[in-house]
Amino acid sequence: MKSFAAGRNPYDIDVTDLLEREIVPLETDEARAALKGQVILVTGAAGSIGSELCRQLLDYEPALLIALDMNETGLFDLAEGLRVHAHPHIARLYPYIGDIADVQRMTRLFAEKRPNYIFHAAAYKHVPLLEEYPDVAIRTNVLATYHLCRLAQVYQVARFVCISTDKAVAPVSIMGATKRVGEMIVQSLAESTHSMTRFCAVRFGNVLGSRGSVVPIFAQQIAQGGPLTVTDPQATRYFMTIPEACGLVILTSAIASQGGLYLLNMGNPVQIIDLAEKMIRLCGLRVGQDIPIVYTGLRPGERLHEALVAENEELTHTANRNILRVLHKGTLPTYPLLEQWIASMEERIVHDHGTNLRAHLFEIVRQEELIATS
Repeated sequence: MKSFAAGRNPYDIDVTDLLEREIVPLETDEARAALKGQVILVTGAAGSIGSELCRQLLDYEPALLIALDMNETGLFDLAEGLRVHAHPHIARLYPYIGDIADVQRMTRLFAEKRPNYIFHAAAYKHVPLLEEYPDVAIRTNVLATYHLCRLAQVYQVARFVCISTDKAVAPVSIMGATKRVGEMIVQSLAESTHSMTRFCAVRFGNVLGSRGSVVPIFAQQIAQGGPLTVTDPQATRYFMTIPEACGLVILTSAIASQGGLYLLNMGNPVQIIDLAEKMIRLCGLRVGQDIPIVYTGLRPGERLHEALVAENEELTHTANRNILRVLHKGTLPTYPLLEQWIASMEERIVHDHGTNLRAHLFEIVRQEELIATS
């Protein structure tokens, strides 16, 4: 273990020190007007994004905040943390253990609690791992998202907000492809004139400090004396802090006058090597001498740089400069066609768990691109 007498313990580094930009200020008036007194459901509530969404949403005095996750320990920790800090609205938090892929259980939840707003943060997200388990990624990131959207329609939810990622842009990974199909589901429903629910997806990049992300990994490697592992010296990523991302997602739900796809303004991309070196120096250590850096190469499903929009997309401004609307230049798949694709995936997932399933997933993404350019 390294001594950090000259600097900081890596676990104590403030992630805001790692950003080369100003922190986005949170605007709350519009969100408060929209969310106060509502029944709100957050999926993936025990995760880094979901738990922060719950903490911020509780400040807006909902009638009920349903925190849904399979992780009972994470739900307990969320509730206990709010209790210890004596949150004035802790009594409105309703931890709910459940799997979003369990359609029957989700149907009972919707029927009993009648949510008005849904923030859908539950997803599998680790890119290299999901390359080995396309069936698991599809079941949660695609099929469960589809069935939640259907329930939102049936129970006339006012707003459905799906958390997406820049990895959905021209995807090369299983994770990115499943999130792109999730975006397509939301976009197709947003264009439907038959739905009372306003559907939107919010796309953003990496979140500093979230579990399994680069900052806690680097912190652990520094604490152990190194080396820090970086995939490639040229690799870049877009970053936001967890409070920034969640605050803007909540604000998007309030100001999105139209459904569809939105993008958070994350500033300029950050070189991962610069982030690694900065963390070493903030700990009072020397790059290369005290803590070496080694390059490991890109893993399956990873790429050097992430894009924010695809070639068939363009950005327009909204009422908030940190929230942009993503417009599709071509034609989106019709909802009936999308339902056919979903049905085919549900059928294939029962019989196929490997290469053929991956090929089918990417064929759907390719068909969407062909429709857009036709």
